[in-house]
Amino acid sequence: MSTPTLTPAPAEHGTGWWRRNRWALVALPVALVLTLVASGDRVRILWWEQDLRAPITVDAGATGELHQRVYDGLGGTMPIDVRVRVDGVGDATTLPRDMELPARTRAVQVDLTLSADPEVVIAGCELAVRDAAGTRYEYEANAWGAFQAVVPCVPEDTPGPSPSLGDLDDVLSDRESPPRPATWSVSRVIVLPEDVEVTDVVLWWQKPVYLQLEVPG
Repeated sequence: MSTPTLTPAPAEHGTGWWRRNRWALVALPVALVLTLVASGDRVRILWWEQDLRAPITVDAGATGELHQRVYDGLGGTMPIDVRVRVDGVGDATTLPRDMELPARTRAVQVDLTLSADPEVVIAGCELAVRDAAGTRYEYEANAWGAFQAVVPCVPEDTPGPSPSLGDLDDVLSDRESPPRPATWSVSRVIVLPEDVEVTDVVLWWQKPVYLQLEVPG
């Protein structure tokens, strides 16, 4: 009895795989480009938000306004609505208690007047001065032996509401604290090299947006 001979199926032509997957191959470059574009957008957004890049310029003696929604730390946002005027910037005649200036530095006092709804959270601001070249010298609450106000833009005794901390609000809130006034003034001291001439005061809550206030002459 003869054994039947099995003839192997002919091998698929080499172009078969390419033909079956041609649409996936066509789509692959497009998907790659879209991925790179999306990644690039995220990088650009992160880069943009890491520094002060969107100024609100204010002439000397004028009052600047900032209206911005900032992250609240709980996955949402909260509004910042504030008006700011620079009343003066000059050598500090009285240093904060225990402050000792390093050699070849000087202390300048920044006088500000601010206005905001007493119920609006203003805590969380950052303060700095800049020279004509754009070099920034930031306010330090705890430096050179002195302890200044932690938040430079609110009254120390009546700072007003703080950002929500969720379930901790009832524990940490100070119900005895009086409300923040609708308009108030603060004076803060910033240390910088002795040969720096201050041209602008810079105030911000969340980068990249900031107030750039020209110093009165």
